[in-house]
Amino acid sequence: MIDPAQQTQEPRASKAIFVARQPIFDVKEKVWAYELLFRSSGHAKTADVAEDDLATASVIADGFALAFSGMDKSRKAFINFPQRLLLDDTVYALPREICVVEVLETIIPTPEMLTSLNNIKKHGYILALDDYVGQPGYEEILRLADIVKVDVLGMEPERLRQVSASLGKYGCRLLAEKVEDRATYELTKQLGFTLFQGFFFSRPETMTGSKVPTPVLAKMRLLRALAGDDFDVRELAKIISTDPSVSYRLLNFINSAAFSLRADIKSINQALTLLGRVQIKQWFLAVIISDFDSSAKVQEAAYTSLQRARYLESMGKLYKSAQFPSDTLFLLGLFSKLDVLLAQPMDKLLQNIPLDKNVEAALLSKPSPYWTWLSLVEDIEIGNWEDVFQFLEARELDQESSASNYAEAITWTQTLLRMKGGS
Repeated sequence: MIDPAQQTQEPRASKAIFVARQPIFDVKEKVWAYELLFRSSGHAKTADVAEDDLATASVIADGFALAFSGMDKSRKAFINFPQRLLLDDTVYALPREICVVEVLETIIPTPEMLTSLNNIKKHGYILALDDYVGQPGYEEILRLADIVKVDVLGMEPERLRQVSASLGKYGCRLLAEKVEDRATYELTKQLGFTLFQGFFFSRPETMTGSKVPTPVLAKMRLLRALAGDDFDVRELAKIISTDPSVSYRLLNFINSAAFSLRADIKSINQALTLLGRVQIKQWFLAVIISDFDSSAKVQEAAYTSLQRARYLESMGKLYKSAQFPSDTLFLLGLFSKLDVLLAQPMDKLLQNIPLDKNVEAALLSKPSPYWTWLSLVEDIEIGNWEDVFQFLEARELDQESSASNYAEAITWTQTLLRMKGGS
């Protein structure tokens, strides 16, 4: 983790940054882009201009490649650019085919700034104005913007209609951000919004009285069997051996760069022996999770679940507390979006899985020692860096190691999903 306060005082042996990503969906509820959120300081209490500049430069140098390694290159990446970096050539370090230059609402539209934004557009980059709520003074930027992100949280429907109507004359594409419920989502679609971002896409609608489909029940039985401590390895080997797709993915995964092997693995039994009991369990759980519904919303939830599981597991090993075993933290992350994956209420799903009561409480957003760990990854994902670093400091966890673990979790997840042939 780069620390701006220390960078001018002493050299750092290594560099690590947190990079979180939030999906942006189109009208077909397919992922159209990601907004990249990042932080390179664990000590600054406010995001001053100098810190913003350093953080953006850091993500351009390191975080962009990390976040998009192995991902679908047809998706765009929204990146916030503070004022000073818009005035120099920093933007041009990123590929114009992917990068969407997000102009913060704090930008002052001086003649110099407008000239810079014009030049960025001439070079083929997409411009997006962030956090617009109808405030005056941004007319010149609106004329240049390709996309306007309207903060719809708490906005009355009539006001939302006024704001969207006022943007019609600019010919820009409208993105509704902080969409938290279906009513808002449907209203913004009616008003001409074509891009959407917010918790609505991470939280399923409650399906009262619905039945769990048979294929899902089969997966739930496997989840139930594996969630316990005394699962039968031989029975698991039989299940894997009868599924060519799973067998192929297991052998590909264990023969990948994730393991330093002197010889290739030739059989399922050999693979399971090498992996060991804990890793067998974790890998197969991950496969089940990644095999749920292939819709974009569900696949994004699967990606997040796997990444959370790997990161929390590694943090558990770093923390070394008997109260929070690393394999239990893995399960916490893995099941944290089970309601999205199965489109069922979490409390209903957890009735079928034998989990530690504290873990179950955390998954239900109830007070629990594990709830703070789940909050940790959620804070990373929304860029709530101050709370992230408070959590780490309170437990004397190293920020550099934490950031490196998160980067490794990204790579691990992408490796696993590539074995599936996905994104």
